[in-house]
Amino acid sequence: MAQTYLNSSFPLTTNTPQTNQDWVITILDMVFNCGLLHCLSVSGVLANIINILILSKYGLRETTSLLLFSLSVSDLFCSLLQPIRRLHCIVAQFDSQLANNMRSFTVVYFFPMPDIFVSISILHTTVIAVERLVAVCAPLRVSRIFTPRRVKWLLLFIYMYVIVLMAPTLFLFDFFWTPDPSTNRTTGVFTLTQFYKSSYDSMNQYMNMGLTNLLVTFTLAVTIICSIVIGYKITVGRKSTLVQLSSSVSKEVKDMKVIKMLLTVCVVNACVSLPTVTINLFLLYSNTLIQSSGKLYYLLRSFIIVLYQLNASINFIIYISMSSKFASILNTFCHCKKKTNNI
Repeated sequence: MAQTYLNSSFPLTTNTPQTNQDWVITILDMVFNCGLLHCLSVSGVLANIINILILSKYGLRETTSLLLFSLSVSDLFCSLLQPIRRLHCIVAQFDSQLANNMRSFTVVYFFPMPDIFVSISILHTTVIAVERLVAVCAPLRVSRIFTPRRVKWLLLFIYMYVIVLMAPTLFLFDFFWTPDPSTNRTTGVFTLTQFYKSSYDSMNQYMNMGLTNLLVTFTLAVTIICSIVIGYKITVGRKSTLVQLSSSVSKEVKDMKVIKMLLTVCVVNACVSLPTVTINLFLLYSNTLIQSSGKLYYLLRSFIIVLYQLNASINFIIYISMSSKFASILNTFCHCKKKTNNI
């Protein structure tokens, strides 16, 4: 996961392609970073703001609402920060020096921020998968295990856990201004901090192996296992599951639509995370290929970021298509807005 941080601002679009393959890779990079990522980020901001408003209107007394509300907040921050880190890609088409200054500034002050919220969102999905697994397998106990108070503390722990693990990535680079004789202007550049220089190998190992496994690989495995069991229980074992759900006191686990909706959220997250983990491991252990295909390496990194942003933007579609209550509250908002405009 750390390699995403370190290499997330490589200016492919400012390099002159030398071969047909380089030209294709550069065009694809422009499509990912200058177009698709920013479109997904804008849609992610709008979608998650709507999610937050509707979930607030619905009420945050139930554990499911708390989890989805916090997930939407995390996805919102991710959607806000992702385009900032890649804004230099668009600016480079008009002013290369300004783009270089922006790139240097964002590498120092913004480069780990979106990944912090990506990791927080992934952990949210894992918690949702575990909570739904308990709801399906032991519906009479889920309301006692996952109380609103415990879920609030768990959400606080998730944020603190990720921030503490990723805190060292905030101190890797320094930003300073230096004269550029070729343009007779001051240029912003970044350099490694003394902290990073003194612990370069250990930090890279920690980011490449430690963070990737703790924040992505392990949580992805838990999410996939829980999703498979839930899917089995509500399909193959549907009859016995419905009997259990109908006898449960918990209002939350009576609604099979909620289980299917949250299962879809988990499955979509797993479908996004699985290829990103695969690409991460491929790039990590294919040093020879990386050295001989530098642009391809950074293009794959861009593809990973686009996938994560897609995951941060798509939950709104899942909610509105699979939750009648969510859709009805959205319709109420729209009708109220129309009445206000008419007045």
